[in-house]
Amino acid sequence: MSRSEVASAQASSRVTADVLAAGAVCWRHGPKGLEVVLIHRPKYNDWSWPKGKVDPGETLPEAAIREVKEETGFDIHLGIPLPSAEYTVGKNTLKKVFYWSAEVKDEAGFAPVNKREVDTAGWFPVDKARSKLTSFGDREQLDALEKFAETDALRAWPLILVRHGKAFPRAKWYETEHVRPLLKLGTRQAMALTGLLGAWGVRKLVSSPWKRCMATLTPLSAATGKSIKKVSTLSEKAAAANPDKTARYIEKLLAKGKPVIYCTHRPVLPTIFSVYAAHAPKRVEAKLPKDDPYLKPGEVLIAYVRPGPVPRIVEIERVRPIDS
Repeated sequence: MSRSEVASAQASSRVTADVLAAGAVCWRHGPKGLEVVLIHRPKYNDWSWPKGKVDPGETLPEAAIREVKEETGFDIHLGIPLPSAEYTVGKNTLKKVFYWSAEVKDEAGFAPVNKREVDTAGWFPVDKARSKLTSFGDREQLDALEKFAETDALRAWPLILVRHGKAFPRAKWYETEHVRPLLKLGTRQAMALTGLLGAWGVRKLVSSPWKRCMATLTPLSAATGKSIKKVSTLSEKAAAANPDKTARYIEKLLAKGKPVIYCTHRPVLPTIFSVYAAHAPKRVEAKLPKDDPYLKPGEVLIAYVRPGPVPRIVEIERVRPIDS
């Protein structure tokens, strides 16, 4: 990967490295308990997690989905993020690999695309996987997976918040505020979100009814065939007039326990984050944006919510489409 390509990928990850890569720890509950997928690479004669370098124009979540498909044949959606790995390749090339968990629900067999890169793969109970992994560092992701499984956080579902794409400047807009449109950059961000948000497989779309929010989710709606539900309490005007009502709507989303993608405005974010903070431990609460503008135009914040009668946000991550 060239340095320009790395810089492009960093726009979505906010990290510094010479090489960026992504992958997933695929898991299921087998007859002997929690099992994970390991791949064997004949070139290195090692057992590891499916992963690979980010392609030009890709975000890290998209790369993880693609690499797992190429190396195992599995179509996955991302679950809770796992610890990343950072190491030096060669003399002074810094490589960073980002990982997510991914539950495999079907019984499809392994079908690596290139047998010269991955000649076999298999399911292993976690204890056997720990001893089979060639790199000692790969055990860190496995340890985290086990810990999440113990608290049922491994089944956490994603509540995905999107700040609308870059809009026409407020100061230069002289018409009704609710029809202020996206700029060309905002439209590119909306298009890029289609691939990025597809990584979680969420099919329910919700938005402020204002034009710039609806336009941000429209490409995703077209790609998935799912309509966008308009929710007035997510608009700037409604949230300013009655923030408690907006907060109650966010509480409702958390309580329903179903994955949702919703789009709103910068001024609404403090109200949303106050609700999130009330449902998160201190470690996770500390990851919430504290300063205006909170999220950049087109940026995404994923809250992973542990299933159960009391909603609990067990992890948070942020990512931006490549054009942000």
